[in-house]
Amino acid sequence: MPFKVEKQTKCDVLIIGGGGAGLRAAIAAAYAKADVLMVSKARMGYANNTYLSKGIVAASGWGDPKDGPDVHGEDTRAGGRYLNNPGMVARFAEKIYSETRQLIEWGAEFNADEKGRPTVMKIPGHTHARHLFGKHWKGSDLILPLRRKAEQMGVRFREHSFVTSLVLSGGRVAGATALSSDNAFLSVEAKTVVLATGGFGQVFLNTNNAPGITGDGQALAYEAGVDLQDMEFVQFYPTALGKRGSRLFLYERILVQEGVCLKNGVGDDILKKNGYQMPNEISRDQLAQVMMKESLEAPGQPIFMDMEGLPQQTATELAALLPPAYFEGKRVFPVVPTTHFCMGGVVVDKACETSCPGLFAAGEVCAGAHGANRLGGNALAEVIAMGSLAGEAAAQKAKAIDPIDPIDQAGGFSRLVQEEKNRLEHLFSDQGRPPTDQIRVLKEIMWENAGILRDRQSLEKALALLEKQEGKTSRINTPGDLIRFLEFRSMRLMGEMICRSALKRTESRGSHFRNDFPRENDQDWLKNIRVGKKGSVMGLNQVRVPDSD
Repeated sequence: MPFKVEKQTKCDVLIIGGGGAGLRAAIAAAYAKADVLMVSKARMGYANNTYLSKGIVAASGWGDPKDGPDVHGEDTRAGGRYLNNPGMVARFAEKIYSETRQLIEWGAEFNADEKGRPTVMKIPGHTHARHLFGKHWKGSDLILPLRRKAEQMGVRFREHSFVTSLVLSGGRVAGATALSSDNAFLSVEAKTVVLATGGFGQVFLNTNNAPGITGDGQALAYEAGVDLQDMEFVQFYPTALGKRGSRLFLYERILVQEGVCLKNGVGDDILKKNGYQMPNEISRDQLAQVMMKESLEAPGQPIFMDMEGLPQQTATELAALLPPAYFEGKRVFPVVPTTHFCMGGVVVDKACETSCPGLFAAGEVCAGAHGANRLGGNALAEVIAMGSLAGEAAAQKAKAIDPIDPIDQAGGFSRLVQEEKNRLEHLFSDQGRPPTDQIRVLKEIMWENAGILRDRQSLEKALALLEKQEGKTSRINTPGDLIRFLEFRSMRLMGEMICRSALKRTESRGSHFRNDFPRENDQDWLKNIRVGKKGSVMGLNQVRVPDSD
């Protein structure tokens, strides 16, 4: 099927993704006087994980004077079981205080005291109360002011467009191609590109991630020859509502309250049963593992958040966090673990640039900030701080590129764009299964075999099933089908990376738990696993955790 419209455009900085990291990067680049274009497969600022978050940002400087970036950084590295990149941790912990002040100036609303100063709370894993939270406990409290600011700065938006490839020319990134659901094909010539596409949580059946979080940015980087890292580390949030865990139930605020506990189907308090006397003793990864073990011991029996003893006054204070049915008399709710956050991703340097010159990345698409497990509040801290740094660095590099020296040498850019267009048009087919069916099967494979509890047998089974999926024909009749198919390819690639990395790490650490290697092994595994494209195959190697970068 030929594309009915072909469009071409140019910019200094192309940003792929429409969430918090992308918008913050766009603002930073625009402040540096760059011409900025954002391309997103959804509405800009909406349908992303920042928008769906609870609007919680970990930032020292707002609470205890004894707290500070160094303390915040040490908490973060301890939570990541010391696989974090120390330099990246130091940068976002240092920058997030000024960034949250900037957000307030741009109209973001945090919960505040009578004097207007943001109030802070403490979340497990952090030694101090340093968490600011959106006035309405919603990510929209933060991201919509970023969208408005980007518009005011003259950032151009291209919405509902899926980036299909990065164009590499002259030894660096030179732009990208994209297609839209209305069958338009777009080519963008750019001096620099920022990946801000988020994680890959949709690879798993149970997830609270936005529908488009399918690992597209990671796949683009991999195909461009960029290494990825820490792909075995996927955070499963322990308590979510709905059959597939589509809505988070913020246990950090609820479970610590008097009169609340988690119970299995026979009424046991599962924390006490598993040796945890206080809810704040257990981290997210540990609680998810406890819940999954309980579920396997009694298949079909749900885990319940029992809030029958929660005082009414406390419930009123926490109203925004409780299910509406609570106030209609229901006090016990089934909860399930859900895929929440991906610690692994693209490897970048201290300027947020990848090994591909001119290609930058920020936010959940990157590895390094969180190591083996992310602490609560650090996702938005990384998104905002590193998005700002990436956007500024991308703009400065774009300025250094001579505008007279054309990227398109001997028609190279145009030729590469035409090759991508031809490739996409040849993917249309009346044969095979719809991509949505293939996606559903892949999500089931990953949840059942490479989810919260893993071992060699389950991971090898997942790889074998993923390999079978690779060779199957897909029925692609519409541009929407083509986009779903390209998402499926990204997801299948992410699934393979997760399984191969998890097989290689023969220990349990942070969010990665192997039944056949249940102990953490610092002697052999205080190191990162990197994944890279080696010709036509996927290669893995181990690297030492840097002292700094």
